[in-house]
Amino acid sequence: MILDRAKLTGVLGTEIPSGVRGVRGVTHDSRCVEPGFAFVAIPGFKRDGTEFAPEAIRRGAVLVVAESDVPGVPTAVVEDARGALAMLARGVNGDPSRSMEVYGVTGTNGKTTTSYVLHAVLAGAYGEGECGLMTTAETISGGEIRPAVRTTPEATEVQGTLASMLRSGVRKVVMEVSSHGVSLKRIAGTRFSGAIFTNLTRDHLDLHGSMEAYYAAKRELFYMTEGPRLANAEDAYGRRLAGELESVSTFGSTAEADYRIAEVETTRSGTSLALHHSEGVLRLKTPLLGPYNVLNVAGAVSLALAVGTDETAVRRAVRGMGQVPGRFERVVAAGEYGFEVVVDYAHTDVGLDAVLRVARGVAGSRGRVICVFGAAGDRDGAKRPKMGRVASLLADMSLITTDDAYSEDPEKIAREVEAGSDLSRTSIELDRRKAIRRALEAARAGDIVVVAGKGHERVQHLPEGDIPFHDATVVRELLAEIGDRGR
Repeated sequence: MILDRAKLTGVLGTEIPSGVRGVRGVTHDSRCVEPGFAFVAIPGFKRDGTEFAPEAIRRGAVLVVAESDVPGVPTAVVEDARGALAMLARGVNGDPSRSMEVYGVTGTNGKTTTSYVLHAVLAGAYGEGECGLMTTAETISGGEIRPAVRTTPEATEVQGTLASMLRSGVRKVVMEVSSHGVSLKRIAGTRFSGAIFTNLTRDHLDLHGSMEAYYAAKRELFYMTEGPRLANAEDAYGRRLAGELESVSTFGSTAEADYRIAEVETTRSGTSLALHHSEGVLRLKTPLLGPYNVLNVAGAVSLALAVGTDETAVRRAVRGMGQVPGRFERVVAAGEYGFEVVVDYAHTDVGLDAVLRVARGVAGSRGRVICVFGAAGDRDGAKRPKMGRVASLLADMSLITTDDAYSEDPEKIAREVEAGSDLSRTSIELDRRKAIRRALEAARAGDIVVVAGKGHERVQHLPEGDIPFHDATVVRELLAEIGDRGR
């Protein structure tokens, strides 16, 4: 969609240079500029986008949008370049969320699983072709699946993906919304028809600086939501959110919850629960395990009920759910050896605690829990010894390895994790593939191996550069290499 000069003025709220008649697209990446595009110069964490304005013009940009004038190029000066990028992206894509129902899911833990459950429910009720999903793991448009790059992509991709979905017949979209997505204006301008808050625990303080700022970023989604808003009543920040904002309903096992969880029963193969609400009681069965997944299912189902989804369709979809990529994802190939292997995205002490408790329940009194994990570099370092402590308390054997080190020394990170560990049951193996091999070779019948930290991700970010790495694939490869060990 072309934004003419008048529309550009309205969108940006600033003077448009003479000679600029309109734009047909927008990007913040000078390498992606096409003739007739606007280039938005984002003040980056390392370099300012204005450095790339001349290159953008050479590639065909007709307008540069920046927070200060760029000499020698047609510049529209705005107060907030990221906000301008979002508004322009919405405009050139025809404001797709106005013609769709977009449901946002935010929180520290549980976003991805909750999003998958809600998408499964909506697809079961309204048809797969009418439902889309945007998560940290993958994007689904009707039946088409493609890997995701980040939890919430840049505004141009958000709006472009929504527009593409709309053109293909999708009318309901579930979007996983990160605090980065809110703070960096990636979802600005999107109209949300419903929202879910899962929980808030320490994470991403390298960006936000404090838990208060982190919470404020999550809360912002609810100001952008016009439909039902749900919050986890078992989380302190969820209760706070419900108390601060009007018309926020709650879910959880507390007596005051609007959607109350009761009668939870767990086996090795799944979980059953009852969800009490104003219209009655909905009894559910799901193959998902763990108390946190009870909350994830309850949050998704509560929103589905709030928007009028048929209960029969809800029950059927929840019962038939497949595995969520990288979320207590069982590697089936391990079964022939008599032990289990699960891959999970847990990358905080709280997340690791939750997944290891579920693993302990699966292992029972006879099996051992073996954990392979690490901590990310260039991120909040305070959680590293806490992760080591959790692994030592809940796993019988732990191997500290490299996660995404980014620019940090992997050994330094590992030693900081080790500082909180019980050294009698913990060792360091920096090579992630070797660490996983050691865990598999140590496993006996009845044990469960938990490979935590990267989950669905397919790239490992190291100081020397990125390498392909997908935990579940590596596990399968190593099992094949190890072969029959006489079990």
